[in-house]
Amino acid sequence: MMKIYLSLGANLGSRGETLREALRRIVALPRTKLLGNARFYETAPWGKLDQPAFINTAAAVETALPPLDFLHAVQQIEYDLGRVRHEHWGARTIDIDLLWAEGFTSDTEELRLPHPYLTERAFVLRPLQELAPDLVVKGRTIAAWCQQAEIRQQEIALAAEVSAPYPLSLIACVDAKLGIGRQGKLLVHSKEDMAHFRQETLGQVVIMGRRTLESLPGGRPLSERVNIVLSRSLQRDDVLVCRSLEDLWGVLGKIHLEESDRRFICIGGGEIYRLLLPYAKELLLTEVAGEFAADTFFPSLTEFLKASREERCGLAFVRYVRAGADCFSPRR
Repeated sequence: MMKIYLSLGANLGSRGETLREALRRIVALPRTKLLGNARFYETAPWGKLDQPAFINTAAAVETALPPLDFLHAVQQIEYDLGRVRHEHWGARTIDIDLLWAEGFTSDTEELRLPHPYLTERAFVLRPLQELAPDLVVKGRTIAAWCQQAEIRQQEIALAAEVSAPYPLSLIACVDAKLGIGRQGKLLVHSKEDMAHFRQETLGQVVIMGRRTLESLPGGRPLSERVNIVLSRSLQRDDVLVCRSLEDLWGVLGKIHLEESDRRFICIGGGEIYRLLLPYAKELLLTEVAGEFAADTFFPSLTEFLKASREERCGLAFVRYVRAGADCFSPRR
């Protein structure tokens, strides 16, 4: 296994989600593990200035793929996400550069490692410093390079974007068939489950659909939580309404920039669970024995592994995690 550091950037389209999708696809490469990613930074363009600002980040991976094979794999990810290589230093949907590989150097037209511009660009060095401040390149650590006057003068700031590839948690109470509701109501009403739900969500950001909001007591938002509703038609001023996933990422990004310790927890219903499951790091399920003739179900758990289980008062409180998702939080 070889450790490789990457730089990722985007300045067209939904920049943050494109970067998150690139990280998710890197996770899926054969014999490759994502060790972590830095926060997202908003940066001015470099080289060709008449183009939109970029969002940049850095990532660390371990891979058994030979460096050229890994390069070709990430170039395929670029292509699949809409990268067209027609202008040097021009605008692009996604850009993934190999920066450094453990015990490996290269100086060919196709692959130069360490990257020749690694020590000249703040948008490369600042995110990389979060992952590897003590990494030595050209006789200096990354932290030392970041202190150089020419680097400090370059325009760069934290972006109002969620930086984790899988930023969400999903919480639900399910029966043996993953049923969650019938005729718009919960299958099971349990004080233990309600206490567990409150403990997990209090002070956090809860994301729901319109029907879930209307099913809450009095149709009112949950107190002491930030309430976000995904709905194309809802008109209310006592909750934050997002009309699309892109709107949701924008709202979550602003919250994350101001209060990075808040968790983002989806609380239902069925359609919202299915929509947001691809972005979930963990599932917090209260499992109830038996079946209750549900007409609404939680999505399949096939991409998740059981991490913990606690039995209490006839219920099982189970935490499932996406395989490898323990590393998907930006390192400080």
